[in-house]
Amino acid sequence: MSYVETNRAHWDGLADSYAVHARRHWAQTEPTWGNFAAPQSRVPMLPADVAGADVLELGCGTGYVSAWAARAGARPVGLDVSARQLATARQMQQ
Repeated sequence: MSYVETNRAHWDGLADSYAVHARRHWAQTEPTWGNFAAPQSRVPMLPADVAGADVLELGCGTGYVSAWAARAGARPVGLDVSARQLATARQMQQ
């Protein structure tokens, strides 16, 4: 198996566990980061104002950071190697 195939299989395998938390993440008023779920307001990784910005979220998983960016007025596009993670993102978008 190539690195890409191994990586895809890994994230596809985690898709169900991430989907369980997707609704809560999509409902957050700000993104959270890492294993400790540090909020954006405490660990600012994104610009304060993204209104009107084109945003590319690499490794978007369930797409909740893209959802936050869209609510903040950005035009996000999410990219992920896992079709199963992207399927959850599409379901959440609806």
